[in-house]
Amino acid sequence: MTLKSKIAPHITSAVDRLQQSGFETYIVGGAVRDFLIGREPKDYDISTAASPEQVKDVFGKRRTFIIGRRFRLVQLFHGEEIIEISTFRREPSKEENRPLEKHRHRHHPENMIFHDNEFGSSEEDAWRRDFTVNAIFYDPIADKIMDHTGLGVTDLNSGIVRAIGTPLLRFEEDPVRILRALKLAGQYGFKLEEETEKALFSSLSLILHASGSRLSLELEKILKNPYSDKIFNAFYEYGFLQYFLPNLQSQWESEVFKYSLELLTEKNRRVLDGSYRQSISLTAAAMVLPFIEASFGSNGKSGLWNNFAGIEDEIRRIILKLFNPRVFTKRMQASTIRTLLLQPKFKRFRPERLLHHHGYAHARELLMIQNNLTWKDPQLPEKWPSGKHSEAGKMKHKHQYRAFPGRFRR
Repeated sequence: MTLKSKIAPHITSAVDRLQQSGFETYIVGGAVRDFLIGREPKDYDISTAASPEQVKDVFGKRRTFIIGRRFRLVQLFHGEEIIEISTFRREPSKEENRPLEKHRHRHHPENMIFHDNEFGSSEEDAWRRDFTVNAIFYDPIADKIMDHTGLGVTDLNSGIVRAIGTPLLRFEEDPVRILRALKLAGQYGFKLEEETEKALFSSLSLILHASGSRLSLELEKILKNPYSDKIFNAFYEYGFLQYFLPNLQSQWESEVFKYSLELLTEKNRRVLDGSYRQSISLTAAAMVLPFIEASFGSNGKSGLWNNFAGIEDEIRRIILKLFNPRVFTKRMQASTIRTLLLQPKFKRFRPERLLHHHGYAHARELLMIQNNLTWKDPQLPEKWPSGKHSEAGKMKHKHQYRAFPGRFRR
């Protein structure tokens, strides 16, 4: 089976459409890397010679949206999926890389990149990327691999994370590359190349200069990753966690956080074996649950707690403190809190009271995770059936609202 046969048809179609419009175009980054080592990619990135405006012209304004200031790219909408299409870049000039007014009075690394919107060729783009394993391009139309650095495929097969160019300079240009190097180490079990590792250890504190919003987005990606437990372990082992999530670092050796990691690991196992879909809020709920038990429970590990007036605000406070200084959206906070508030209700309520609850599916999954680790009650899955019943209940309530609109109006 060739690599071409593994690519989603709509991705190949998007590449073909850009090529037919006269623009050199490839699938790049993580999707190529994952396919080459036999993993299913979670998403696709495309890189092209077309400018963001030209990409919009090819696909139409209704399907595309240009985002970013530091790094402009196009989001192409395919149903509910978002495909990111970037333009080939080259190293930015000093003139173009002047910091924004709000950054000019702050101390920042000398070579930090503030603007990365100077367009170039595919080869220039490959050489300005972070690591060799992320600089492999693939043309699904010609079924051809492009490895401009000459080391990408070799390092991928050897499990090596190697910075392109001078490692210290690469981390100074964009400190988020430190985080991404350790994600590769954690998620794939890769080893850092010697010079890359030395540069990383001496650059850890540079992450404090990175944008808070970018780092919060990176945290969301980690929580959505089914290898998040391994990624957090890599962060801790390399001393990076203290800069990224200092409150997790301070709790790392505690019994409470050890249980938190157990829940996270079990959740990831169930995602990887197909038992449940991935969810950021479920991941956050699994990590936070032991801290709520420690604060408000009285029955020890997995003994849960009793809800009380005001506990919602207390749970929110624990969530924000644990992941501080990273920030979650209000929607994600609400979903996480809803999942947690349902946990003690599973002990007190009959199934028919909760089966049709909006947050039942995630809450049940967290219940099953706890059961697999501690309670080991064989009757629990049958007592609390899976989401099919919950979905049926949602549809029932949806039709009720349509049938009696006046009855539910507030």
